Amino acid sequence: MRAGWYEHSGRAREVIKIGDMDQPQAGPGEVLVKLHASGLNPSDYKKRGNLDTKLEFPRIIPHSDGAGRIAGLGAGVTNFSIGERVWLFNAQWKRAMGTAAQYIALPAQLVRPLPAHVSFAEGACLGIPAMTGYRAVFADGPVKGKTIYIPGATGRVGAYAVQFAKWGGARVIASVSSND
Repeated sequence: MRAGWYEHSGRAREVIKIGDMDQPQAGPGEVLVKLHASGLNPSDYKKRGNLDTKLEFPRIIPHSDGAGRIAGLGAGVTNFSIGERVWLFNAQWKRAMGTAAQYIALPAQLVRPLPAHVSFAEGACLGIPAMTGYRAVFADGPVKGKTIYIPGATGRVGAYAVQFAKWGGARVIASVSSND
């Protein structure tokens, strides 16, 4: 399979290599996903670019979120079927393999069905940023009729938080920053 990886920290253009490697197989409790889109989060590029921290693994395929179709089922997985559209999150957390590849095998609990009307690119954005924005808004219950302040509303998490708060019936006050 084709994949992108790095073996040293640094700027992407200096450390990312692209090539072929063995396709993973779904182990017990895992699914194999043929990826159609990979989501890049700040935690992904900050980890790769951090020259002060030793890499967790000798070779890292980056990116935590993605979307694609189920291509294989490990033993014990019964809640998915081959060909099913899915989105996934936390793929590269405490693991060497993320979603910057054609395939990924990961625990089935990190995978969710992707509705037919949602594109794979949109599905790759549903992971960490959207889940964080949702939790930030609804952690204390319904927000209908409440006023919510959302700082950093132009960042990915903030943008999702604004949308979730409006969807939940809240009045939103948001702030943004500028480099100007």
